[in-house]
Amino acid sequence: MGKPEIFNTDQGSQSTSDAFTGILEKEKIKICMDGNGKTTYNARSERLWRSVK
Repeated sequence: MGKPEIFNTDQGSQSTSDAFTGILEKEKIKICMDGNGKTTYNARSERLWRSVK
């Protein structure tokens, strides 16, 4: 599986941190932030953070 073109996430503090958005920007991945905090979007975010840590 290749890297995504767009990464969907919510607007929580972890998802909007410079460390998080910086990784996505460095990889030229567009960021789409959903204010509703949909669980399907959060699952992807949590998996990425697990990999980063």
